[in-house]
Amino acid sequence: MSKVMSNYAMSGRQVEGPELSLRQAAEAPAAAIRVLLVEDNAGFAYFIRDVLTRQTPGGFVIREVKTLETALSAAGGADVDVILLDLGLPDSARMDTFSRMRARAPRVPIIILTVLDDDAVALEAVRSGAQDYLVKEQVNKDMLVRTIRYAVERARADNALHELSARLMDLQDAERRRIARDLHDTTAQTLAVLSMNLALLSRSLPDNAAESRTLMNECTAMARHCSNELRTTAYLLHPPLLDELGLAGAVRDYCDGFSERSGIRVDLELPGELGRLPREVETTLFRVMQESLTNIHRHSGSPTASIRLMRHNGTVGLEVADAGRGMRAAQSPARPPVIGVGIAGMKERIRQLGGSIEISSGANGTVVRASLPVTGEAP
Repeated sequence: MSKVMSNYAMSGRQVEGPELSLRQAAEAPAAAIRVLLVEDNAGFAYFIRDVLTRQTPGGFVIREVKTLETALSAAGGADVDVILLDLGLPDSARMDTFSRMRARAPRVPIIILTVLDDDAVALEAVRSGAQDYLVKEQVNKDMLVRTIRYAVERARADNALHELSARLMDLQDAERRRIARDLHDTTAQTLAVLSMNLALLSRSLPDNAAESRTLMNECTAMARHCSNELRTTAYLLHPPLLDELGLAGAVRDYCDGFSERSGIRVDLELPGELGRLPREVETTLFRVMQESLTNIHRHSGSPTASIRLMRHNGTVGLEVADAGRGMRAAQSPARPPVIGVGIAGMKERIRQLGGSIEISSGANGTVVRASLPVTGEAP
């Protein structure tokens, strides 16, 4: 521990409790950054409080907790701008501490403060979403204040970008729904009428017009083919059964059509009573399922796929698996695998709704697991 840290640890001064911190929060100016300090070392906690409240007056207000469970409760509110997190707590240790906090407060920037000077852990933390990783003995006032302010501003910019992304996805879904409806109700119907008129015209040709009848029959067949393709495109843009029957009915119908088009057998496992879900949840899980099956068809070489839908304890889950060749890793270990737009879109849709998605892949196939929170219990 650094000399300044040792002085604070040996001072014997009492750290202000959560009650005083809450009073400060109520009295703090609107511009003050609200800090949740998760730290069980009294000396280091006092150092943080001294830097942020006495040496930087009016800039910060702190709430301090000493265990992860208390921190998880505190982080659930809307009054936290940044979390200072020690990885070694009485009820949690190392990256499990960060993972649980990150799951509880995915939109709040987390700065790790730890005695563990380990580059591998630091890299894992940053890749997992930590805003920064600071070793306690290296921390000084300027570093701490600057890191917090930068983290908060980055988080605000990221949140604004995610809100814009969510809005664009909503607009995209609405536009897909509108285009699908227009294609089905207008163009597809016009092509159907054209096919019928061509068939009638073909039958009215004289017996000696064999060549004309052949051409007319070809035109009729092409018109019917265009009509079928157009209906399929409209269905892929937005399946009407998703609105009419809900997620389970739309998934069942889509899988039947997918198997017919692709020749890939789909084993489907649905709960007895999934019930209706919020519209955005149904749309998101359907899109994940649709994108996963598309990837299986295009890239995996698997003759089969399996889909499971589950609802339990306030969450609804989706699992899509295949027995194909797996996703190819990047050539260099230092370079992450190339991720397509479809997978990035799946992850963003799930993240916007506070869910999680995991993609595991190997020589025996790929598994996509997605989970979203839903209000209430399964019927």
